[in-house]
Amino acid sequence: MRATLLALCSALLCSCEGGMGAPAGSPAPTADGGGGPSVKPGQCADDADCGGSMVCDPVTKACVPADRCGAYRVTADTVQPNLLLVVDRSCSMKSLVGTQSKWQAAVASLDKLLTTHQGKIRFGITLFPDREGNSCSQGAIPVPVGSGNEAKIKSLLQGALTWGDTYYPNGPCVTNIDAAMLQAAADPALGDAGRPSYLLLLTDGKQALCSSGGGDPGTTKTIKDLQQKQKVSTFVVGFGSGVDPFQLDIFAEAGGKPATGQRRFYKADDQAGLDQALTSIAGQAVSCTLKLGQVPTMLDKIYVYLDNQEVPQDPTHKAGWDYDASTNLLTFHGATCTALEQGKVSSVDVIYGCKSAAPDGGAPAPCASGASPCAGATDCPAGQGCVAGCCLKVVD
Repeated sequence: MRATLLALCSALLCSCEGGMGAPAGSPAPTADGGGGPSVKPGQCADDADCGGSMVCDPVTKACVPADRCGAYRVTADTVQPNLLLVVDRSCSMKSLVGTQSKWQAAVASLDKLLTTHQGKIRFGITLFPDREGNSCSQGAIPVPVGSGNEAKIKSLLQGALTWGDTYYPNGPCVTNIDAAMLQAAADPALGDAGRPSYLLLLTDGKQALCSSGGGDPGTTKTIKDLQQKQKVSTFVVGFGSGVDPFQLDIFAEAGGKPATGQRRFYKADDQAGLDQALTSIAGQAVSCTLKLGQVPTMLDKIYVYLDNQEVPQDPTHKAGWDYDASTNLLTFHGATCTALEQGKVSSVDVIYGCKSAAPDGGAPAPCASGASPCAGATDCPAGQGCVAGCCLKVVD
């Protein structure tokens, strides 16, 4: 998904409330007149370089009328999130669900996840217990999170269906969830503040025969620290009847991405249920974060429109959107994110500087002088775009 970011001049420097006209020409500063040696011919350094009712646009360094806004188009790209799969390969995964083993069902569901979301998510995988060190410890992550890992992970999982393969679930027969989560937390990609990161813990059992990572309390602490200190959320999936529902609920709450309903973890009893759980989880990870091509100059003057309807900012992350200046990421939440995930939104516009719709999000306000009303881009002259009912002049 690509969105258009229309970066408008500071609202402190313009009074438009319903669109804008084209920027006026800008006089060149004199050699001794305020611009200083760093100002290029035809540009301004501040308002003093502009005469009459003109002001200096801080973005373009051009003099523009004080009652107009210049518009600039910048791309805003969907950010591929990180998702590390933390998969249980303990001996119990050989037990049957229906006519196949839980391991066969898990491999098939994970393969489908990787195929469906190829190029949309940066995947990685680790499996527990592994065969490095003692039975309770974990060695290096087999496939750390990164771009283009789908084929590598699929190959690993397909090979693991064969008896004798390194990752076939035939031992060690322990369930060291605590050590696996500590291992996963050390993946360097999770420290990338420029993109959302998630863990997906898939297990068919409970902590057993090991406690090198602190047992269940240690796992809870690891998950909670990731969520609170690194903003890395954890989804928890319990597969089959051998899980500890009480403990998985605790893990899921600590991870910040619990399932809806009475159970806080995602419960799956067969491959169809596992497919459904993984589809729901992946949907929450993609499509809802944009990296803006330009950092807004005024964080309190950002306006977001979905299909020309204004969407409010919500710092509580229950709905609407929020912006993180430290990462330059704009993220949608709640029902707004769901609408994007389900393809119910055809256009996303992010505007900063001047609002271009009525404050209540209803019908667009009258367009500014020189800006004509529109229902779509085809109603506007060449070089202009339709945002919230007004033709706005845009330049690359």
